[in-house]
Amino acid sequence: MLSLLAVTMLTACGNDDEPQSKQTITSTINCRAIEYGEVLFSQGSATIELNFSDMFLKITSDYKDAAGRSHSLTTSDMKLYSVTSTVYSFNNMASSTYAGFDMFEGFIDMATGMLWYTFMIDGTTTVVCTSHLLYAYTTTTMTNPENGNHGSHQQSAYLFAPDSKGETCIMQISNFMSNLNGVVDAAELQYQGLTLTPTAFGYTITADMVESNYKGYFTLTDVNITLNDQCQVISGSFKCNGLEYSLSGDLFSFPQ
Repeated sequence: MLSLLAVTMLTACGNDDEPQSKQTITSTINCRAIEYGEVLFSQGSATIELNFSDMFLKITSDYKDAAGRSHSLTTSDMKLYSVTSTVYSFNNMASSTYAGFDMFEGFIDMATGMLWYTFMIDGTTTVVCTSHLLYAYTTTTMTNPENGNHGSHQQSAYLFAPDSKGETCIMQISNFMSNLNGVVDAAELQYQGLTLTPTAFGYTITADMVESNYKGYFTLTDVNITLNDQCQVISGSFKCNGLEYSLSGDLFSFPQ
């Protein structure tokens, strides 16, 4: 998982003199501006200031609105509220060079580094921003179509890293099983160049066939994955090594 998380986790800025209770971190941010069903994708960066003593979070980031105009925002200090042992929620009004922000809210998972937040502009445009999407809370079901034998596990995690235009993405799978014997065949696989389509609800990821970084092994076909509910839910399917795979899960591990 370490190299997988290195792509998506928030990266600390080097400052040996900074107290342990405070940390400034940076992340690639992928945003979708949604207005009347139309979607515009943009990719930028965010600086996140964490205060673990007082449990506050502050975000400075950039994004584009639905018309493609670039903006930056800086939130006030937002209180972190514990949702689970690792997931925290936050919300506040945001102040920025662009007026009219409302309903700023989000979540951060301290275990995976996953950051998700959303806000509105002038009551008409919803902007949803995330770090690279890591689904660590996912169930994978594998089925042999020839005899119906199947099995499920929760060991695999799925990471999606969009390109700067939001047209393709890298998919990484950790703890991959290509058989039904319950044995992990690859600690981490990477697939490049999958088609990414931003939607009003998240993204779709598709590919007829895509090779892994182990050339000739773990090739996927019929990839069809949907990231829905503003990316908080994943579902989809693909085929590999004669098995049919289906996956479902959540971006954050919320209490049931």
